[in-house]
Amino acid sequence: MAKTKVSINDIAKNLNISKTTVSFILNGKAKEKRISDKLVKKVLLKVQELGYQPNQLAQGLRTGKTNIIGLMVEDISNPFYANIAKKIEDKAYQNNYKIIYCSTENNQERAKEFLTMFTNIGVDGCIIAPTMGIEKEIKDLVNMGMNVVLFDRKFENMSTDVVMIDNQGGVYDAVEHLIHNNYKKIALIALALDKPEKEDRIIGYQKAMNDHGLNPLVFPFPFKSNLHDYVDDIKRILEQESDIEALVFGTNYLGISGLEAITSLNLRIPDDIAIISFDDHDLFRIHKPDITVVAQPIETIAQTAIDTLLQKLQGEEGDKAAYQTINLSTHIIPRASSQKNNHQ
Repeated sequence: MAKTKVSINDIAKNLNISKTTVSFILNGKAKEKRISDKLVKKVLLKVQELGYQPNQLAQGLRTGKTNIIGLMVEDISNPFYANIAKKIEDKAYQNNYKIIYCSTENNQERAKEFLTMFTNIGVDGCIIAPTMGIEKEIKDLVNMGMNVVLFDRKFENMSTDVVMIDNQGGVYDAVEHLIHNNYKKIALIALALDKPEKEDRIIGYQKAMNDHGLNPLVFPFPFKSNLHDYVDDIKRILEQESDIEALVFGTNYLGISGLEAITSLNLRIPDDIAIISFDDHDLFRIHKPDITVVAQPIETIAQTAIDTLLQKLQGEEGDKAAYQTINLSTHIIPRASSQKNNHQ
């Protein structure tokens, strides 16, 4: 037989006091309502004795605060987002907040449904790595008074805090690293969720190639939930463009798919083709040869995003008016996959 959930009414009846008095005590308004310390102690002991658990959502309706933060990312199983989520959750928990996670899979309708869910639950704030096409919905959230921090992607002319990394500079550095190691025919395989010419990582690649007088060769891919689909796409590219000397991958999961494609074609890294991937991954460290990466400052991204949101949630009204875009740098971790053998 299921145990009956204890209510505020049960506590009030048990102590023969009003339900309103119990509610004031549980919501931290005892001093404001001139309730004696003796009665407060008696209520809190009875709460513990009966095992009362407050309904957080109902409490939020009464107080306007749920102590819940919504976190929306592309794919929570991706190590990049998973690591960020864990660090955000830890810092939120230290500040008495809980996290609700969701993955958009870069699907607009799915993302919009999650934003509606955040509104219906009444989360206190959101940290969002947005997919394209949800600008209006995020603006509506902000206009409703929701505290929102964006990361990994930003929208123009939107009044909200943003944490960004230098996508253009990171890929530019990757191309220069390859050029300094005597590679010339360098191709980029990257996601293009909107238009390729608007994607920062593609822009950074093209700028680096143009600055060094080399011909850009970009292969923009749409987002695919089945990552194995990328393997066949990359194999076709390598079969059709057999003179490519080096590949830059715009994300770590594209890089992993690229490794599988290269292995299936019996190509050797770096003898036949050099590799650099944006985003580090455990596999890149243990693969033989190990894979050069453009590393993002994951801990700093997470810390900055949650600190920025907490400042809004816990700060004075003046703090809430000022919005900022925080730009963080990437760095190259050079490994064997991008080192041309001297005897070649």
